[in-house]
Amino acid sequence: MIKKANLILATLYAIILAIFETIMNTYWDDWQYTPLWVVDYFIVLILLSAVFVFKKNIQNLMLLLGWSFSAGVTYMALFISLESNNLKSPEIEDKLPLFGLALIVSIIGIILTTIDNKK
Repeated sequence: MIKKANLILATLYAIILAIFETIMNTYWDDWQYTPLWVVDYFIVLILLSAVFVFKKNIQNLMLLLGWSFSAGVTYMALFISLESNNLKSPEIEDKLPLFGLALIVSIIGIILTTIDNKK
């Protein structure tokens, strides 16, 4: 049950992250320094490959890698956005809750993967 919930969460999170990143870059014209948006697509790639490509023990390792990487990236994005210069950005009020939600989902994914790994 835990593994299935983790796989569903990883799939939904990866799809939503890819869509949000594309919308943010295209419609908000927020093409920042390339590594800042490429890492989001890398997270999508890791999580979706963990769900659909890898199986058994490798799947748990890939899920843990994807969730951990996502937690690190969203932690960084959240606290960089809280810097005083970035708080003046007009879209920051829309982005901060999304960064916080992404961090929470990533931590939940890490917890689910750890619990599933112990069984």
